[in-house]
Amino acid sequence: MIVLALAAAAAALKLPALHTYKDWIVGCDNIRSCQANALAPEDGGDNYLMLTITRAGTPGDPARLNLPLPDKTAVGARFALKVDGTIVASFTARATDTAAVPLTRPMLAALASGSRIALFDAGGQNIGEASLAGLAAALLYVDVQQQRIGTVGALKAAGPKPDADVPAPPLAPLIVTPAPSNKPPRMISVALAIKLIGPDAATCDYATGKVSPRSYRLDAGHSVVLIDNPCGNGAYNYFTSVYVLDESGPPREALFDLAPGMGEGDAGPGSADLTNGDWDPKSRQMSSFEKGRGIGDCGTTEAYAWDGSHFRLVEQTEMGECRGSADYIRLWTARTSR
Repeated sequence: MIVLALAAAAAALKLPALHTYKDWIVGCDNIRSCQANALAPEDGGDNYLMLTITRAGTPGDPARLNLPLPDKTAVGARFALKVDGTIVASFTARATDTAAVPLTRPMLAALASGSRIALFDAGGQNIGEASLAGLAAALLYVDVQQQRIGTVGALKAAGPKPDADVPAPPLAPLIVTPAPSNKPPRMISVALAIKLIGPDAATCDYATGKVSPRSYRLDAGHSVVLIDNPCGNGAYNYFTSVYVLDESGPPREALFDLAPGMGEGDAGPGSADLTNGDWDPKSRQMSSFEKGRGIGDCGTTEAYAWDGSHFRLVEQTEMGECRGSADYIRLWTARTSR
């Protein structure tokens, strides 16, 4: 199952896309950091090993296989990874919940040609397994995106060229944010909030609550007001309308350079509804999280920073397959500075 794609907005920012190859999904962001995720079987299953492979886009950066460890794992516990019954790596747990295993050339060859990978504890108990179908194609995709084809460090398409031949990735875009202000935020009345979101979103027999606008200070000249919609929500997607307030004058719909959540299109009126979102005064960022289904193993997340006129995308992650993986893949990253 592939969740709603933000096609028009993605085109505006030229966001990369996810690609599914059988039992693996892979994607890279705008600075060539890549991640591939193992997917659970279509019909579900127990003890499935939710693996990820991560690699940054810098020349010489190592690739790692990341895997969850069993509950109550002790630091120092020993584990082994087997591909089709043959041990390809042994490691000692350095944490109690996850492990990151460097991907060696022999291990990469085994993964690319194998059918299944399994994790075993020191007593020989099978902790979990994952399919390797499609992984070879996912590794090749990473090599292409990171321009590593033919280099000694390529994941799938290795060759004699040195890793130094890999071009440095582009810098993340810089978002300049205005200085914060200690002034109290400008508020609006409940009556005005109801008028802004309209009766269909404000009042209904199945309302989740009453309209109660929340305001936060953005900078010395602007505040933001969030209006949770009591009506029109889904079973696990709840909508919040966002308006910007100058020091005087009427509220105006917030502008985003990528429509958040279930919005469509790029910046402009009508794109200002968050899904399961909020404003974080500490990080000074807006968030949105659109769930493809209730357990949250597919969907999109966004984080935005205020630049004085728009909310600019700081990070976007996505999981396009509802197949058990909650490690969303980052497709956009930006820097912030004042």
